[in-house]
Amino acid sequence: MTALPARTRRRLLWPVLASLTVTCALASPAAGSGDPDAPRLSASQQAAVTQLAADQHVSAQEARRRVLRQDQLTHLATSLRKRLGSRFGGAWIDQKHGGRLAVAVTGPAASALVKDSAAREQAPDTTTVVVGRSLGQLDRMSARLAQRITAANRKAAHGLQSAVVVRDNKLRLDLPEGKALTGAQRSVVRWAKRTFGDALAVSTYAHASKPFYCGGQYSCDPPLRSGLAIYGGNIRCSSAFMAYDSYGYYMMTAGHCAEAGAYWEVPTYSYGYQQVGAVTDYAFGYYGDSAIVRIDDSGWWQPRGWVYPSARITGWDYDYAGQYVCKQGSTTGYTCGQITETDATVSYPDRTLSGMTWSTACDGPGDSGSGVYDGSTAHGILSGGPDTGCGMIHEPISRALPDRGVTLLSG
Repeated sequence: MTALPARTRRRLLWPVLASLTVTCALASPAAGSGDPDAPRLSASQQAAVTQLAADQHVSAQEARRRVLRQDQLTHLATSLRKRLGSRFGGAWIDQKHGGRLAVAVTGPAASALVKDSAAREQAPDTTTVVVGRSLGQLDRMSARLAQRITAANRKAAHGLQSAVVVRDNKLRLDLPEGKALTGAQRSVVRWAKRTFGDALAVSTYAHASKPFYCGGQYSCDPPLRSGLAIYGGNIRCSSAFMAYDSYGYYMMTAGHCAEAGAYWEVPTYSYGYQQVGAVTDYAFGYYGDSAIVRIDDSGWWQPRGWVYPSARITGWDYDYAGQYVCKQGSTTGYTCGQITETDATVSYPDRTLSGMTWSTACDGPGDSGSGVYDGSTAHGILSGGPDTGCGMIHEPISRALPDRGVTLLSG
C-alpha cells in the first residue's frame, strides 16, 4: 500500500494499553544441515523451519528448503509488483503446493512477463492466476471500508475488522462472532455489500484484538529471553529495528509503547539500566503503530551498528500471505508463524488501525515493538494479537519507515 508522509515530531503520546497472550516455546539454537556446503540457518530461520514443518506436516528438510527460498520469492513478487503496476493482482506463497510463489494478474498477457521473470530468478515453479481486480483496486476498496469501520467502531463494544484476501481477489469484512452490532456498524455492513458486491466476503472473528506491552516496569521480569528490552516510564516493550535520518540514530518500537516525554532505558550486563534517549515521533491509531526512540549517545549505538540484536538485517520488503516470518521479543524470544492477512483493519479496545498484517506467530506481554523479519529482511513492528491464543499483528515496515521519516540501518 502507499506509504504515508512523515509526521510532525511530537512528545505528547497516547496512554498505553495492556494485554496478555499465550507464550510459545522458544526455538532451539541455530543448526545447519548435514551438507557442509549448505547455507547455515540463523536462530530465527531454524525457528521458522520448526514451525513450518509442524504447520504444513512436511519434513524438516522440506521446511528448510522453503524457508531458505522465501527471500528470493518475496523479492521476485516485489519486482513484479513494480513492473506490472496496475496489472498486479497480488502475490502469495502457496504452502499447499510446495511453497511456490503464486502471482495474480489482471490479464493473460501479463503471465508471460511473470514467467520470464521467474525463470531469470530461478523460480520456474511460479504460477499465475488471472483475476478481475488489481491489488491497487483492492487496497483502495480496503481504505474506503477502513474509514467507515473506524467511525462505526468508536462507540461500539465490539469492533468490525477487515482484510484484503489476495488469494480470493476479494475484500473480507469480519463481524464479531456472537456479538450484537450497533446501528452504525449495521449501516457499514449494508453499505459494503451494496458498494462492493461480489468483491466482498462477510465473515466473523472469535477473539478481540489487543496490543501487547508489559505494564509495570518489573512485572514481566524475569525473564528477558531475547530481543532488546526497552523501558519507558512504567512499562516494558521490545525494540524492533534500528534506523537513522540526518538528525541521528533511532531504535524503532511500537507507537502504543511510548509515553509523554519518557526517556528510555535498556538493561545492562550488570543488571542495571542505562538511559539511551527519548521518543521523538510516533503513530498509534488509524495510520498504524510505530515509534522511534532517538539515541543520545553515539558510543552506545556504534557497537550494534546495523546488527539488530542477533540478526543481520540487510533490507526490507513487503508482506505476502503464506510467508513465514519471525519476531524476536524480549519476553518470548523467537517465535514464527505464517502471514494470513494483509492490509487488515484491526479493532483494538479504543483504537482502530488500518493497513496492518496478521500472522499466526505467538507472542507475550512485553513483546510489543519486536522486529518482525524473514531471514535478513525486515517486515514489520509487532503491535498486538488476539486476547486469547496465538496470533500476531504487525505494522508493515514498508509504511513505518516513511511514516517516521527514517531509513532502515542495514548492512
